[in-house]
Order: sequence, then structure tokens, then C-alpha cells
Amino acid sequence: MTVTFEHGQLWDTTAQAVGIGLAANGRLGVSPLHTALADRWPAFVSVYRQRGRGGLLAPGDVWIWRESTPWLVGLIVRETPQGAARLRYVEQALLSLAQVWEQEGLHSLALAGLAEPDDSARVDELLQRIFNRNGLSLTVYGDAFR
Repeated sequence: MTVTFEHGQLWDTTAQAVGIGLAANGRLGVSPLHTALADRWPAFVSVYRQRGRGGLLAPGDVWIWRESTPWLVGLIVRETPQGAARLRYVEQALLSLAQVWEQEGLHSLALAGLAEPDDSARVDELLQRIFNRNGLSLTVYGDAFR
């Protein structure tokens, strides 16, 4: 499969799962994306906070929540919600996802932008390099944070 890039409403996807960049400390950022996440899936946010505060999440981890439709895939791309996502954490999370997607039963993923606009070209290159040759159908919504 190939990686495709879309503009539009992430939550309108027909993908099996939605991937979102999160912080390891269990705190959501202040953005329309994270506000919508908290409004739509408060149980996910509650468990995410518990896992983060309990030290169970580390930058570069991937956490899959199957108790919703679509599934939610937390990609841990920063230590705290303040500041920019670190590209090394983004790359590590994407590589982790590339290793586990098949055994986790994931076949399609809509992905919110994982980094700030200044880093989007580098993240797009990572996505192409890592996912263009495997069977995961990946759609990236580049404007999901705006």
C-alpha cells in the first residue's frame, strides 16, 4: 500500500483506526484535535492519563486502544505536551508501529499530523520511507492540528 495525504476532517475517516501524537506524561495538549479526542472518547483519555502518570508510556511507544470505533492509536512523540514533537521520537514511534501493525490486526490508519508544520516535510519523508512498502493503508491528515 502507499501513504496518501489528505486535507479534511480526521474524524470522518472510514479507516479502522485513528493515530494521534501524544505526550508520555499523560497530558493532552491544547488543540482542537485533543479537545475533540477528550470529548469523543473520555474513557480513552482517562486511561491515557493513568498510563502516563504511572510511567507506562515512553517517547517512541505506540499504544493501541481497541475499545472504540475507530480504534485509537497513541503515538508517543513527546515527553510533555508543551513544545514541539521531537523528530527522533516521531521516527521511533513510526518504526514501532511498522513492527506491530500486522500482529495487532491493524489494516488501515488515519493519522493526524505528528509534528509542527516546520517539520512536516521531514515527517512526510519518514512516513514514505517506512510505510510505502508494507500492507498498512495509511492516510495522513496534514491539517488535523489546525
